[in-house]
Amino acid sequence: MQSFLHKVVSEVLAQNNSHSDLSFVLPNKRSGVFLKKILKQKAASNSFLPKVLSIEDFVKDISGFESLDSINLLFEFYKVYKEHTAKENLDSFDNFSKWAPILIQDFNDLDSNLLDSEPILSYLSDTKRIEHWKLDGAGESQMIDSYLAFFDKIIIYHREFTKHLIQSKSGYQGLIYKIACDKLSAFISKRKGVKYVFAGFNALNKAEEHIIQELLGNQLAEIYWDHDNFYRQSNNQSEQFFKRYEKTWNYYRSNEFKWKSDLINSSKTIHLHGLPKNISQIKHVGSILKELNTNGSIEDTAIILGNEKLLPTLLNSIPREINTANITMGYELQNVPLSSFFHALFKLHLNQAKLNKKGSFYYKDLLSLINDPLLKESRESLPEFEERLKTLINKELFISEELLMEMVHDSVDLSNLFQLLFLNWNNNVDLLLQKIISTIKILNQNQVITPLRREHLFRFYNIFLEISNLNDKFRFIENLKTLYQLFQQILKTEKLSFQGEPLEGLQIMGLLESRVLDFDTLIITSLNEGYLPASGGNNSFIPLDVKLERKIPTFFEKDAIFSYHFFRLLHRAKNVYLIYNNITDDFGSGEPSRFIRQLKVSKELGLLDKVKFREAVIHPQLNHDPLVLSKIDKTEELIEKLKRSAENGFSPSALMNYIRNPLDFYKRSVLGIKEFKKTEETIAANTFGTIVHDTLEQLYSPYLNSVLKPELLKKMVANVENEVEDQFKKNYSIKAIKSGKNLLAFEIAKQFVLNFLDYELKQVQKGRKIILRGLEVKTEMIHFHAGLNLPIKLRGKIDRIDEVDGVLRIIDYKTGKVNLNQLKLKDWGQLCQDDKYSKSFQVLTYAYMYLNSMKSDVDQVSIKTGIVSFKNLNQGFMPFNGKVLTEEVFEAYKRELDKLFQEIFNIEIPFQEKELPVFNFLKN
Repeated sequence: MQSFLHKVVSEVLAQNNSHSDLSFVLPNKRSGVFLKKILKQKAASNSFLPKVLSIEDFVKDISGFESLDSINLLFEFYKVYKEHTAKENLDSFDNFSKWAPILIQDFNDLDSNLLDSEPILSYLSDTKRIEHWKLDGAGESQMIDSYLAFFDKIIIYHREFTKHLIQSKSGYQGLIYKIACDKLSAFISKRKGVKYVFAGFNALNKAEEHIIQELLGNQLAEIYWDHDNFYRQSNNQSEQFFKRYEKTWNYYRSNEFKWKSDLINSSKTIHLHGLPKNISQIKHVGSILKELNTNGSIEDTAIILGNEKLLPTLLNSIPREINTANITMGYELQNVPLSSFFHALFKLHLNQAKLNKKGSFYYKDLLSLINDPLLKESRESLPEFEERLKTLINKELFISEELLMEMVHDSVDLSNLFQLLFLNWNNNVDLLLQKIISTIKILNQNQVITPLRREHLFRFYNIFLEISNLNDKFRFIENLKTLYQLFQQILKTEKLSFQGEPLEGLQIMGLLESRVLDFDTLIITSLNEGYLPASGGNNSFIPLDVKLERKIPTFFEKDAIFSYHFFRLLHRAKNVYLIYNNITDDFGSGEPSRFIRQLKVSKELGLLDKVKFREAVIHPQLNHDPLVLSKIDKTEELIEKLKRSAENGFSPSALMNYIRNPLDFYKRSVLGIKEFKKTEETIAANTFGTIVHDTLEQLYSPYLNSVLKPELLKKMVANVENEVEDQFKKNYSIKAIKSGKNLLAFEIAKQFVLNFLDYELKQVQKGRKIILRGLEVKTEMIHFHAGLNLPIKLRGKIDRIDEVDGVLRIIDYKTGKVNLNQLKLKDWGQLCQDDKYSKSFQVLTYAYMYLNSMKSDVDQVSIKTGIVSFKNLNQGFMPFNGKVLTEEVFEAYKRELDKLFQEIFNIEIPFQEKELPVFNFLKN
């Protein structure tokens, strides 16, 4: 089927002999590229091609004004704002930049719709005063006075801002449109014999309507609409525009409305595919493309991204056999991965000031910047960097500038880069901007950087250069906070443009980029409310009722515009895939677009009887393979490593690791890999336990082999706080206990120790005779495994050994909660098989080793082994099985221990992973 642009060109060229006096005016620049291709095909080879303009460029030609971008407008407006605002009511530039873009957009709406702004803005001021009016005038605050003064000033801001821009012959779009209308008569008088062809428009503002009507009335223009009878028949929102133009324009009293057609209800197939969430939609697009490419060509295929943030995912999902694709859409800079580097850089220095840590940086902020992919590429010049960084981060929560520079002292490139990133970041904004610009230059020199990232860097380089130039001119950015605020504002409005060949291959675009264009095959994604159409809203100082009364466009018109762009795409398409998220969450996200419902209703009403609908819910293919647990097969070499480990000795904790997860035992005890040590921002559980253990050791050490007396215990109580502080200083950081969770940890550690001393005091007061025999006792022994003919060293450290009323007790402290049932064992076969009994295994191993070191038999000494749990101190000492150990107990224990070693050293039994969380490991 002939496209809309082909049809327009054919008719216009047939009616006009001279093509050099023709100018085509289109809604956007992209459609002009396609139009020029058609003109080259259809125009005579020996003639001049007509001019092709976007509507914005055409209006700028009439006005003689240049359009300013959003950043320049912000600075120009603040200059006017400062000149006409009392000093006491003046907002800082960073606060101003939050609300000024909204006000500029309001000015734009007023001017582009040729409205007298003063009555509307005056009405707005009066409305605000009525909202805050009180009969007695009491209770007014300075804040309300400033708020009302602002609305009183809006008229002045608009008037003076307009004057200021007119003097420089520049402005925002609405002002340029208004100026163009004022200059239109002079423009028309100089354009005799010229013809302008307007094509593909739908929603025009009042300025555009006025310009086009004047040109039509002076026979200097023709206009072609891409209209369809479906809009009228279905009472579609889009019809409101065409209906108004046809009824109110004088031109249509004597001229035909071109064109009305029946294209939507023509032979085509619409596939409605529902899939869960975003990624599955994009992966499904890849499947569709693969099928289309197999069955023919994708030359006349377009993908319309409803959610433009999914562009990177889409690019990774295009089948490899499709080697030509053109992206015609701006990608918001805030979604470019490189933006994270600059966010991290700003936050590092802003948090430094916020935390009042001049000369040092919070380690998480530092890691966020240093581990950014952009810097990782630059770190490759220093192979030792990773190890040095880990050592540095594990020392302190705040890393000094000196330590950072010392870390890279032997790399000239990194030293230069780190000086720019970390040193002398005061509030001299000019210096900061130069540092950022110089940083980008250095990063760009990296040979391993990808071409795409280089292009991103260049875009950010231009942004900071423009900010620097503007600040040189206006001096509005006074500190780092304001600079960051402006940077964030720019990221929301600026887009990264892609370069490509728009006339070849697969086309990827947003909905607005598709205006006036036609494709045989369409794939439209994210067809959900909030994306297509985009979410509504009234982000404006002008109330909705005022906009409705004065016919200023609102989100109602915005919805109608989206509706037209969507349905117009269906005019000439033959194969349409409409893909949407069919999973609705608790907040309503995932609701299918109203456009889908309108199509279905229209089909039911018989308005789309020639259209085939194929609806399906697509279930993404999932990997149903069962979880395969890792395993390491044992070899003769590995068995030899195990024997060497046995010579060094196994601790009860190492053997418990095997019971819990043999693969962890292999990593730690065979390969020598340690668990990754993270920086403790809040004290870790093992460090907390060490502090409690060491505090008790220091308090009790002077009284070894002494009978505990009440006065000794009371003396210990008086020293608890100082001793806990000393242990925090030794094992963690005394600075950290001043506030927050670490202060709570300090108080809990202190209370644990006090509670234990109180428990001991009560035992002594009841007449119990307690004699300390050892604290943090290191012990080891050789256990000979007869079946393996192998001596195996067992080693460990017992927290406390005491004697209570003649019974020897082997005690292990636990700062976590332990219950009595964890120390009760009925089935000995479970001791080395079930992790539930790990506490029993541990204390039995300690007893076995200590008894061996005494060189005594169990029948010669009364001995118990067990646990004291500080979180369950009301249970006191909890002995294994609640009894004194016997020869039968030790024989059963040794039998199970031998079975355990038999399994560990059995070459036929691999180290098999269990279904348990696996630790992060760091090679020693």
